[in-house]
Amino acid sequence: MNFLIMIALLPAIALLIYIYKKDGMEHEPINVVLKYLGYGALSVIPAILLEMLISRVLYSSNQYVAAFLEAFCVAALVEECCKYFFLRRCWNEPAFDYQFDAIVYAVTVSLGFAAIENIEYVLQYGPGTAMVRAVTSIPGHAIFGVFMGYFFGMAKFSESVGSSAGVRFGKIYAVVVPILLHGTYDFFAMSMNFDNRFTLPFFAFLALLYLLGLNRVNRSAKNDRRIVGKDDDIDDFLSRFGHL
Repeated sequence: MNFLIMIALLPAIALLIYIYKKDGMEHEPINVVLKYLGYGALSVIPAILLEMLISRVLYSSNQYVAAFLEAFCVAALVEECCKYFFLRRCWNEPAFDYQFDAIVYAVTVSLGFAAIENIEYVLQYGPGTAMVRAVTSIPGHAIFGVFMGYFFGMAKFSESVGSSAGVRFGKIYAVVVPILLHGTYDFFAMSMNFDNRFTLPFFAFLALLYLLGLNRVNRSAKNDRRIVGKDDDIDDFLSRFGHL
């Protein structure tokens, strides 16, 4: 394997192994995980096409406005929606029987996307870029996936206990929260290129993102709950876990 491709893939592989092992109740089948990793890689294609199209429409001569539009309306909106489009396929997966499973699937899709994106950057800019992205954008994509999966898992559990409002809001938050986090990350990162006053906010936000992501993973893994099946006693589940 090409050395640059290898170092581009290592951060995604390490994070995928980490999130897979955090699933303490019941590990997802490897073939299913690999399928969603492939979906994540595949999501790069529509994302590139849509970003090219939207970038031609959105334009501003003001560099701050341009950075905002590029960060939120192009990169964050398009990429998170493309990931979510493929994540939705796991809704009826037989292996999707615990709420934390949604985080595993969402992070897997996100890392599939991030791995392909990282190969492109590393082949173009070299190993120095790989080192920087290994502690910034790759974990960033994983954390966006954590929150997408957290809310998607809430939606799935809500459906199983008959809460249509929980399903609706869970799915909305599964898209909106990652877009806001991703957009903020990209806006600070892009703005640093022309205004060094954004350097401190960028690294402060990155540190906060790490803390929020790790906290969410640990809490979700600790409080994981099985999704009610057709033959389960819903009242028993509600008495144990409470309404969402």
